[in-house]
Amino acid sequence: MNLSDVEARLGRDRLVLLLVLAVSLLASLCWAGLVLGGQVLANLPLAPGAAGAVIRPPSLAYQAGQLALVFLTWAGLCTALMLPLASRATVLFARLAGHRAAQRARLRTALFVLGYLGAWTGFALLAAIVQWTLHESAPSGAVRHPLLLGLALVAAGVYQWTPAKHACLEQCRAPLPGILAGWRDSLAGAAGHGAVHARQCLGCCWLLMLVLLAAGPDNPAAIAMVALLVLAEIRLFSGHWIACAGGLALLALGTRVLFP
Repeated sequence: MNLSDVEARLGRDRLVLLLVLAVSLLASLCWAGLVLGGQVLANLPLAPGAAGAVIRPPSLAYQAGQLALVFLTWAGLCTALMLPLASRATVLFARLAGHRAAQRARLRTALFVLGYLGAWTGFALLAAIVQWTLHESAPSGAVRHPLLLGLALVAAGVYQWTPAKHACLEQCRAPLPGILAGWRDSLAGAAGHGAVHARQCLGCCWLLMLVLLAAGPDNPAAIAMVALLVLAEIRLFSGHWIACAGGLALLALGTRVLFP
């Protein structure tokens, strides 16, 4: 191994270290923001006439501000949950980018992460709009109707057993084939790779995230349940079996909520 190979290897290792630190910092900031946002949502009425609220038509600026707060809560939740789980794909992409285009490896990797976060931000916006549309069912803006929560749990439990779920789960567990399959050397291609990987993760977890819509994105028990299940099925060796077992647990819990 000559000197140039050693320098290239050290450069890639530094890039991977920077990626791990950046992902950890961003995820930690999002968790902190999520806790703060949850406290604000829990104490700030989003619907006119809710407990402690003054009964008057809300202004357009008031509505926009509340919608922005709900969106930021969802965006922070999606980033805090999913960005650490994309670390394996990000590191693999960084190493491939270092081999194929070392002079722009950092920029390409940053665009990969931005593409990944962009797709999840779109999902967060959609979830925020749905929550805002249904916010009158609860003073805190969360949709906590038992029927809706039970149906969401049952739907998520059934989906855990479907071929679509396990196909997307396999892509999340082993992202290298998907990254190599459609490799493009352009900068736009790097962002596209991130968005495609996010689409696979979204296909794996979207119904679990909708459980949070029913339970409330500021519900710590629901967040912990979803986070632990997603982490276990993506990171542990028997991830597919864990997904099926989690599906049974969700189905049982949803049935218990529907038929107390």
